[in-house]
Amino acid sequence: MDLGDFTQLAFVATITLVMGRIGWSFARLIDRRAGRQPALSDEAAERLRTLEDEQLALRQELAELQERQDFTERALLQEQRPRPEIAAERLATPD
Repeated sequence: MDLGDFTQLAFVATITLVMGRIGWSFARLIDRRAGRQPALSDEAAERLRTLEDEQLALRQELAELQERQDFTERALLQEQRPRPEIAAERLATPD
């Protein structure tokens, strides 16, 4: 290897390190920008809070409705099952 080969090798290594460092810095910049929350105006922030409150209220209503539906289904199933005392009365009473 002569001096020209070492010069080329040093040049390539330097370019690789510089470009790698620039690429790393650029990647960190993109990552930082992506992690930031976008700035909202006061009106938009208030609308967002209102929507979140309404969504929470709707979830609570839905949970209550599901509980009521489960109760109603259980009550209807209980009415459909013949009770032992009623079944015994039906057998004992002549038509």
